[in-house]
Amino acid sequence: GQKGKGKGKGKGKGKKGKGKDHSGDGPEAKKARLGEPEATEEAEANEDGDKFDFEGDWKDKQICLVNLKTAHLNGTMGRVKEYLGAEEVLENGKKRLIRRFLVALDDGKGEKSIKFENLFKVMTGSLVKLRGLESVELNDAVAECGRLDAAAMRYDVTLSDGRHIKVKPSNVDFVAKYETLQVAGDSTQMDRFRSASSLKDRLAFVEEFQYPAPNLIPAAALEDYAKKFPKSVVIGRSNAANPKGVQVLNREVLSSLRVPPASRIIFASVPRDQCVKPAFADMRHDELIRLGKLSEWVAKRCAPRPVYFFLPGIAAKGPPSLLSAATCAWPLYVSLCSDVIVLDSDRWHKSAWARLDALLAMWARRPLYLLPEKYQAPVELPNTADSVPSFVDADDDAQNTSQSCPLSFREEEPFTISRPTDGIPTNAGAAAAQLAKLAERASEAEGVGAVKVQRPALAVRRLG
Repeated sequence: GQKGKGKGKGKGKGKKGKGKDHSGDGPEAKKARLGEPEATEEAEANEDGDKFDFEGDWKDKQICLVNLKTAHLNGTMGRVKEYLGAEEVLENGKKRLIRRFLVALDDGKGEKSIKFENLFKVMTGSLVKLRGLESVELNDAVAECGRLDAAAMRYDVTLSDGRHIKVKPSNVDFVAKYETLQVAGDSTQMDRFRSASSLKDRLAFVEEFQYPAPNLIPAAALEDYAKKFPKSVVIGRSNAANPKGVQVLNREVLSSLRVPPASRIIFASVPRDQCVKPAFADMRHDELIRLGKLSEWVAKRCAPRPVYFFLPGIAAKGPPSLLSAATCAWPLYVSLCSDVIVLDSDRWHKSAWARLDALLAMWARRPLYLLPEKYQAPVELPNTADSVPSFVDADDDAQNTSQSCPLSFREEEPFTISRPTDGIPTNAGAAAAQLAKLAERASEAEGVGAVKVQRPALAVRRLG
């Protein structure tokens, strides 16, 4: 692969917040790794202080052995198992603290007692931000950190477009390490998640459970697309999204961590062949127009409360591990929203991932609405005068607005769908395995031991 040559010196310290990495890359740790005395005796003596947290920073972390006198072990990978304690030694007339760890080495090489200064914490499996590369267009890009080549001291990192490059440890800053195998939403997590009384608290739980906070789009941005870009204009592809409109939409995408706390978040389920798809550029123009018409009406309906949409294709952007983590988090993402809307079409019914959205809406106890292909916004809704507040408390939780301010007063009607896993072979790869796990999570709503019908009928309300 292409090599990224580093200009930056020193190791990246990592970012604060979820997944914070105390990888020993700051000045203090650097001195210890090089065998130099620490700055102060007080810092050395205080092994229980802020600078050393074995459980949080070292236990079970992947490491590489470096600078050992037993040279054949240098470059060996392993995991830290136990903290064996510390001893004070005098060096150049100053006290120095030597910490030792029990490390289980890879490839059956057993367990060894290793000094702190001989451990190099490895970021393999983490998301990192690139810096100090001569290929300046890659700086600040988020990538997936692969295996460390200990002999060359280079990481193999995967970029968002799938390319691999080799970079020095000094060229990566830790961003986060997310759960990429375990599907979210078990009973323990959901008991805590449902106890949260604000959007901020729910997002904090998403990150605590080691999943990425999703991205959203303001309803106003979708409304503007429908008004300013009414025609597709792509020659030969009458239903392709308007390219200029797509550029505008992409600029409006923002992290859910940045939306006002009183925001109402609406999940829009669109047909797709992967969970975190399609990007705006790959969406159909008519579907974006339909969402734009709905957005205009919903924004007025919920005013002055801010309204944002969750669209599967913008939930996360980055290398494969980030998309996999977002897929695992899908039950939490549905639960963050107050309503789930189905963009009804034959294509929607043929999409396994779209059908999963609807079943997870039932699991999360969210109202399910049908946005028909020939949607026209209603002129008015009956009995709305008392149900829509004239002001919104900035800290008010929007989670319960689906009851106090429903998006439709129509009677519920049955909406029959196939199971998400119908027709998909069990050995169809990692994505199919994730789909099956998520479908199993959604089926919990049907009760333990319940006979599962092949084509469940869900209760929906029609919009328009």
